[in-house]
Amino acid sequence: MNESEPLPPSAKRLFATFIATLFIYVTLYGACEMKRRKGGPWNLTFATSNGVPELRIEHPRLLGPLPVTLRFPGETPSRADLPITAVFNQPITNAMPFGPVIFVDNTVLPGTITLNCFGHVVEIVPRTLYLDLHEVAWVAGTNIEVSAASKPPPEKLRTKGQGWTGR
Repeated sequence: MNESEPLPPSAKRLFATFIATLFIYVTLYGACEMKRRKGGPWNLTFATSNGVPELRIEHPRLLGPLPVTLRFPGETPSRADLPITAVFNQPITNAMPFGPVIFVDNTVLPGTITLNCFGHVVEIVPRTLYLDLHEVAWVAGTNIEVSAASKPPPEKLRTKGQGWTGR
């Protein structure tokens, strides 16, 4: 084929189809990401106030400018470099300063986060807050004191088939 000969029509169609498919893919991916991120992430700040560990839950669209604060009197954090803020815009499965992350689903933000904070189960859902397996309504600016007596028994937290057995 000479340089002066035009491309065959099938090659032109193939190139045009590739460009159109690439444009559609980029556009749809961008739209899906925009929809996924529209709600914004949860911001969790692990801190201490007068020696008492605090978990501040913030979300500008759901809670406004005032956070919901959970206080854990009688508990001691494992880390001394507090405050630490975790922004849950991507899956974070690392242990947090007050305990392990049990579950994270932030496919569509803000998503769901479940933490084990000093043996207390804190489940953060856009609709409501679950604290030690009991529903607590979201009220911006609320300070909740979490007592050691409300911890669920460890066997209630286990589900069948859960757990790593190793190799």
